[in-house]
Amino acid sequence: MLESGDMFIQPDPIADFQTLNEISLILNQSSDVQTALELSLARLVDLMGLETGWVFVMDPSADEQSGGRGFRLAAHYNLPPALAVTNPDAWDNECDCQIMCLDGALPEGFNEVRCSRLDRVAGDRNGLAVHATTPLRSGERILGILNVAAPDWSCFTPRNLSLLTNVGNQMGTALERARLYDALQDQRIQEQAALLDLSQQLLGRRDLDDLLAYIVEEVRTQLNADACAVLLTGDDPDHLYFRAASGWHGDPVGSDFPVPADESTGSGRVMRTQQVLIVEDLLLREPPLWTSEWLEEEMFRAAAIVPLIADGQSIGALVIDSRTPRRFTDAEVRFLRLMANQVALALEKARLHSEELVRERMDEELAVARQIQISMLPASSPQLPGWEFATYFEAAHQVGGDFYDFFPLPGGPGRWGVVIADVSDKGVPAAIFMALSRTTIRNIALRGRAPAEVLSWANRYIQEDSQSDMFLSAFYAEVNINTGWLAYANAGHNPPLLWRADSKVFEHLAVSCPLLGVLPDIEVSVTSVDMRIGDVLVLYTDGISEACNSDFDEFGQQRLEDTVRRLMLERPDAGADEIRDAIGEDVRDFAGNMVQYDDITLLIIKRVESPYEN
Repeated sequence: MLESGDMFIQPDPIADFQTLNEISLILNQSSDVQTALELSLARLVDLMGLETGWVFVMDPSADEQSGGRGFRLAAHYNLPPALAVTNPDAWDNECDCQIMCLDGALPEGFNEVRCSRLDRVAGDRNGLAVHATTPLRSGERILGILNVAAPDWSCFTPRNLSLLTNVGNQMGTALERARLYDALQDQRIQEQAALLDLSQQLLGRRDLDDLLAYIVEEVRTQLNADACAVLLTGDDPDHLYFRAASGWHGDPVGSDFPVPADESTGSGRVMRTQQVLIVEDLLLREPPLWTSEWLEEEMFRAAAIVPLIADGQSIGALVIDSRTPRRFTDAEVRFLRLMANQVALALEKARLHSEELVRERMDEELAVARQIQISMLPASSPQLPGWEFATYFEAAHQVGGDFYDFFPLPGGPGRWGVVIADVSDKGVPAAIFMALSRTTIRNIALRGRAPAEVLSWANRYIQEDSQSDMFLSAFYAEVNINTGWLAYANAGHNPPLLWRADSKVFEHLAVSCPLLGVLPDIEVSVTSVDMRIGDVLVLYTDGISEACNSDFDEFGQQRLEDTVRRLMLERPDAGADEIRDAIGEDVRDFAGNMVQYDDITLLIIKRVESPYEN
């Protein structure tokens, strides 16, 4: 029998966000860069579901040191015996990824590399053969390399590569901050204090607008600039818009001034090239940059513009302006790059937090929908002499609108109504539509109407009452438990399977009319069959037949028939519960860990004896 949660495993964006936030804390708060790299590397490798990784830091003085010429092995995690740090064959020579880095051949967010270092060592490598590489960048500078190893390329999913790039960017920022701290320790103490304070502000301020306002004010103060601003992309891809500003005479944020996102503007150019743009005197620049009346009123003469880059994509620009011509030093440009990295990290953190909130709202909606569904399903199967009933229902992560029902009918002894249906949509709207449809069908049936009238009147009421575009497939049958006579109508639903115990074949209870809720009037035909002792009726929704495996093959009706046939030939006396469990187990084994996006619903009815026998 299927157990809730056995079939569906998927990455958890909330867990990813939380772990990335922890890594950010480690890299921003630790005063020991090597320890911070080792701890964050371990968390990343575990998050990716892999085992081994290492970090090189570029070091021009590293001629004989472990790690290869021009590089130092700064951190490692869970190295196999063949890559032990004491093994000179593993670490005393350069490798392909280092050569690519030095040649400027690592421009992307990540690179998949067959590891030359692993190829040349002997001994136990734990099956490792390849690694994904991302450069540790701070702006245009490459400060090192982050490698995560695996047995083959299939381990590097799009999610894993995105996580690798994200952490690589954070490591690059941490290395640049440490390097800048060392380089400017004597002459820029106040500036360094601002960097450390900014890291704390990044972690402590959850409101993005508040954080950006703090950053532009702090950058303007630290660089003694006249003005500073952050411009970001918006719904219009052809323009940038001010998100925060400090030192401006006007209010570019409140005025929502648009800036063309093309080569005519400094911000547009740095976004396209992902390179810093320095203009020492705007009046002398040829060709001149784009301007407008509101921009000319600010009387800016010099500017330094840095792109904001998240996951390899340009998302905006950080700009400082001076109202007099100005030459920006290398230290000032490095500081500005670091601030731009912090802004990009803050924006990425805000995006992940926004996704987390959306996920939480969706989970709340799905919980409401599940509760609606479960509350509308029968609490237990009927216990009727000579008959066995068994049911199974499992809501998919994306909640749909499957339902089933059975109830005694008026007008004579032994009359029972049986329904199985599937609403077209998902989520809370589908669950509410399911409740409406279930109540409508039941109320019409309890008036003693025949199956054709039940579905015909249900279609009319659903058309009149529903304000949505949703519809449903439905199978309704009237069963006489005393005689085994069954009359049914099928409105576009998966044809139930009727296993004949005497002939060992299936009959399919075919579709007899269109879906409910599509057309205002439908013609419904009724068919009747006799269920004899040993016969089994299998009713199901397309969550069974359309369950997918890792190759995106569907379980299908044929596999369903094979499962029932195999069991009934081996054990003709198998009960309804056993038949249900066998189907559930085969569906689960077929699907494996693939995420299923539809409800799984089964209703098994078996006639085991005549109620008059004894």
